[in-house]
Amino acid sequence: MTKKTAVLTRAGMLPAAAALALLGLAAARAENSPPTVSGATDKTTPASAQQKQPESELGATKAAATTPKDAGKEAAPTATGQKPADTAAKPAATTAQQPPDAAKKDATATAPAATAALPDTAPTTLPAGVADKPSPPADPIVASVRQKLPDAAKGANPDDATALIAYYGELIGSPIWISTSGFTAKAKAAVDEIGKADDWGLSASDFQVPQVAAGDLSPEAAADSEIKLAIAVLKYARYARGGRINPMAISQLVDQTPPVRDPKVVLTEIAAADAPDAYLRSLHPKHEQFELLRQVLLKARGGNEKVEEPVEDPALAVKIPPGRSIVSGAKDPQVALLRQRLKVPADDAANETVYDAKLQEAVREFQRTSGLRPDGVVGNGTRNVLNGSGRPKRESPTAEARIERIRINMERWRWLPEQLGKLYVWDNVPEFLTRVVKDGKVIHTDKIIVGQPSWPTPAFSADMKMIVFHPSWGVPDGIKVKELWPLLRNSSGGGLFGIFGGGYSSQAVLEAYQLRAYQNGRPVDANQVDWSSANIRSFSFQQPPGPKNVLGTVKFMFPNKHDVYMHDTPERNLFAKSFRALSHGCMRVEEPRRLAEILLAEDKGWSPEKTRSMFNGYSTEVPLDTHIPVHVTYMTARVDSDGKLQTFGDFYGLDSRTAAALTGKSMRFEQPTYADDVVASGDDPGSPIQSTQRKQARKKQYQGTPTLADAITGIFSP
Repeated sequence: MTKKTAVLTRAGMLPAAAALALLGLAAARAENSPPTVSGATDKTTPASAQQKQPESELGATKAAATTPKDAGKEAAPTATGQKPADTAAKPAATTAQQPPDAAKKDATATAPAATAALPDTAPTTLPAGVADKPSPPADPIVASVRQKLPDAAKGANPDDATALIAYYGELIGSPIWISTSGFTAKAKAAVDEIGKADDWGLSASDFQVPQVAAGDLSPEAAADSEIKLAIAVLKYARYARGGRINPMAISQLVDQTPPVRDPKVVLTEIAAADAPDAYLRSLHPKHEQFELLRQVLLKARGGNEKVEEPVEDPALAVKIPPGRSIVSGAKDPQVALLRQRLKVPADDAANETVYDAKLQEAVREFQRTSGLRPDGVVGNGTRNVLNGSGRPKRESPTAEARIERIRINMERWRWLPEQLGKLYVWDNVPEFLTRVVKDGKVIHTDKIIVGQPSWPTPAFSADMKMIVFHPSWGVPDGIKVKELWPLLRNSSGGGLFGIFGGGYSSQAVLEAYQLRAYQNGRPVDANQVDWSSANIRSFSFQQPPGPKNVLGTVKFMFPNKHDVYMHDTPERNLFAKSFRALSHGCMRVEEPRRLAEILLAEDKGWSPEKTRSMFNGYSTEVPLDTHIPVHVTYMTARVDSDGKLQTFGDFYGLDSRTAAALTGKSMRFEQPTYADDVVASGDDPGSPIQSTQRKQARKKQYQGTPTLADAITGIFSP
């Protein structure tokens, strides 16, 4: 020991060692002293000593993270000139002067304060000043509600039940809806509004509101009514925001999430509202079409809506019998019928049966709008369409079906975002139309081609982030597997005749549409691949920009999991058709250049000339400075500017599914007739063909073996 002391003395370390020993003694005494209440300070502590607080907070944070039980302890402040040991000893000295029982009592009294500061022991943060005050006794009704809720709310939506338990568990004061004398004024207003649910496209029978008799109520009876009405209010709030059904449960095509409001927020807001009925009404969508549909619904339910029976134009009753083709300048008795049908009188009565240039132009326009070849020749195919198109619908919808279709489309508006955007693009699939909307006003409308029933376009919302000029195209997996692979298998080896009539190689299939094959990023010679056994998903196929590119000259990108976007197309003739569900899911735009001009003018302030110049250059990506929302919808009913209800074809069959989900019963809806339903097979005599597939089969019968171009035309089109 003497040697150790000598060593320490020579090293000048004895004072430090002594200090360490004293510090350990002080720490031991501090452990036995009562904990210091948070916030207490020593009046004698100078400000200079308190400047070390950040270091102390960091230490306290580490201690709290590693040893929660010490989180309530706080180091005593150090006075200037005092040693740590002296400072640490003060609480112990103070405690020693108190009687043992008093010290024990103080320690017990301060412990809860330290424990209450821990997050895991205080799940709810109380307002300032409440923590140090005893909680007032619960209202007898509220106390009964707390006791009954866990069982009474079992039939409610799980999120609603959780919110109710949390809200009433924290409620201080009287309940919202019920007193011992019956309904409060707020309750009466809420019950009255819930009873009008049918006016908003909902069903009042879905909400079970309590029947409260006049007179005194026991706390238990009042609690039952309070719970029942609270559940009904939250259910109404959920349904108003589209939470009645899960859209994805109807179909995977409906990729929309209703903007349901947090039920605890609803309870807090409606409790604070002076007019709960107005609050409930405010939860419904603010979209213009929703309100227009609601007004039509009110008229239909009240029997005040005039359902106009379609009046047949006398010109549609004119029938042109089969006969020889009528060409320009021909004189034929049927020309007089043709003039009546198209309402083109002759300039001279003597020329009533002469097929002149004016009548021929009217025929061309009719053929163009009907999806026929606009050659101006009146053959039997054109006669068939003239005799069948434009006729009124076979039967009027029943009042029930009409009302249900309105309700279905109101429900679809509930599934959309609460705010659609200051500027947004609205693609309505059943209508075959796209619109650009700015500040609630439509500033542009255009035709679109949407997904065919076997390749449907989904309903979803996404942000447009980029416009690409002169894009390349990568063949999606779906088209690779279902359409490209069969062509490659049938042509593989060049010895199979199949649909090509023999001899076409795999590479010829790709070159016909300038497709290039790659595997692992390296070019592949398609003729060297055995496509009968190859996994086509492991290959990528790219089509460079050019006149044959299926995306045309521009595409509009709004990234989404469906890989759906809007784009140009070289198949301009398809926009003349009335039925335009013809693509593989993406939406082709009739006037994509105009759409690009509008969007870039809004986003970047570009002039039309600046945007047009992009079509003369190379492949270019133009990111948008502000993303533009794109809402792809499946609305089969819309109210026009005259207040009339317009309905569209349900070619994906989603109306019946939605009706079954909403009402629990199957329902059929009338479908519109399209001019394209009666398809002319050239100008050959014969009966109308009702299906595109049957039309193509009929063509093959007369055309013989198809060429390679025939085999792949229309396949490579998103």
